[in-house]
Amino acid sequence: MNTHFFFALVLPDDIKRHLHNQTDEVKSAFPFKKWLHPADYHITMAFLGNAEDTMKEEALEKIKRALANEQSFELKVEGIDVFGKKESPRILWAGVKQEERLTFIQKKIYASCVEAGFELDKKPFKPHITLARKFEGETPFSINEARQLANPEAKAFQASQIALYQTHLGASPSYEPVYTINLQ
Repeated sequence: MNTHFFFALVLPDDIKRHLHNQTDEVKSAFPFKKWLHPADYHITMAFLGNAEDTMKEEALEKIKRALANEQSFELKVEGIDVFGKKESPRILWAGVKQEERLTFIQKKIYASCVEAGFELDKKPFKPHITLARKFEGETPFSINEARQLANPEAKAFQASQIALYQTHLGASPSYEPVYTINLQ
């Protein structure tokens, strides 16, 4: 079975609990095919797909060098939204307040992966935390109602770790950090 790898910003456990608590009410009102396990919450920086060990190791070494002097920084999760059709979304996600440091770090990770030979998605970076996938409701989804149920208050945290994750399809939680890089 193929496994996938990706680099992501690690979220602290209290932020994962905060997001999970916000989605409890939404879960009962809006059925999605898959609600992510709270341990799987993260912010993807570069999706590698099925990667050869040598390429992964090269990307990891380049990223470690690129981030060697980078400081941790504050981020804020706030709000929820969707990707896909508003009435039948593909993804329900929590937002992250736009922060230049996050974009700067993501660009370093992305460039390091490209230098290591990976062909990455060229879509603009849209930082988000996936909460659920594939809406399956019989009545149309309502983002306004979901926002009222979630009452998504902003919550700040210190962004201090990047991890290389491995996907375990069919497992819950699905994502295993296989290597972690600490920001200073």
